[in-house]
Amino acid sequence: MAGRSVTGRSEYGFDRSDMTAAVKCFLTHYLPQQRGASAHTVSSYGHALRGLLGFLSRRGRRKRRPASRDLTAENILTFLARLEEERGNGPSTRNVRLAAIRSFMHFAFLMGCLGKRQHERLLHIAFKRSPPKLPVYLEVHELEAVFRSVDYSTRDGFRNLLILKLMYNTGARASEVASIRVSDLELDDLHVWVTGKGGKRRVCSLWETTTALVRIYLDSERRTPARGYEDFLFIGQRWKRFTRFGIHFIVRRCIEKAAASCPSLAKKNITPHSIRHTTGVHLVRAGVDLNTIRELLGHAHISTTEIYARAGLAMKRSALARLKSLDRDLFDDVAASHGVSDVDPGIRTWIDSLDD
Repeated sequence: MAGRSVTGRSEYGFDRSDMTAAVKCFLTHYLPQQRGASAHTVSSYGHALRGLLGFLSRRGRRKRRPASRDLTAENILTFLARLEEERGNGPSTRNVRLAAIRSFMHFAFLMGCLGKRQHERLLHIAFKRSPPKLPVYLEVHELEAVFRSVDYSTRDGFRNLLILKLMYNTGARASEVASIRVSDLELDDLHVWVTGKGGKRRVCSLWETTTALVRIYLDSERRTPARGYEDFLFIGQRWKRFTRFGIHFIVRRCIEKAAASCPSLAKKNITPHSIRHTTGVHLVRAGVDLNTIRELLGHAHISTTEIYARAGLAMKRSALARLKSLDRDLFDDVAASHGVSDVDPGIRTWIDSLDD
């Protein structure tokens, strides 16, 4: 059932029936100005909504400009299903797209682009459940191999080593590390302010070794920034601020180089976020409580942090599984010598009857 046609202009001046105009206003005005969303969030939501607009424009016999009445539960469910069936997206990607669409739905309802009944129906579209995946992280020897792969004798190499060390020390995301400013540093007090999702700032403690590397970098290894970029800590080859894409490149290159001496790295899909996961898992192993880890990593909910405890549990299960195999071998030898079997007697009788 399609939504009712909406007429008139919104408070922002666009036609309420024009979904494309509403999406543009949502991304350029509402998200950054009213919600304080980061550029990364705007890009992520824009990617999801661009796909939805393209899908809706092709729904009829000929391509047309989507209208607000096209924003129906049936259309959105079909769009989400196609993401999985045709594009091969998993449940997590589907849910990210749905989160963006739900945020836009709230805006569209606020602007009078959707009727109450249409909006309520859309709110009932549920996120898809999926089994939690254990995070990809590095063991201590693997992390050491990555650090040792960096040639810090060059100016850029020293910067790259500091980026990796800072990521592991703070557990910060790639985008958070790339946006650190010199004014965020409080080296005498051994901490740095990090700006996370939604513009939320948190303080992260620095090890003395990390602080020493930062001082050396600022004194002699940092490139002279271009005008307007003086306060950014990490400067790229074009004398402008470093980006999260640059950090992805650094991590990928270091992993490839380190894999030569540490083959286990080649079997893992390592990204900058894997270093953040590594910090979380190592903190759990060190006995740090989950609430403290949540504060350190800037998680909004403790359920996000609990995945690192599950990773630690998986390691324990793996260790016990190796012991179990030894125990099984011992049991089989002892049982065989005494004519004992652990197979259920009923099943054993049935197995023996198969030869009759």
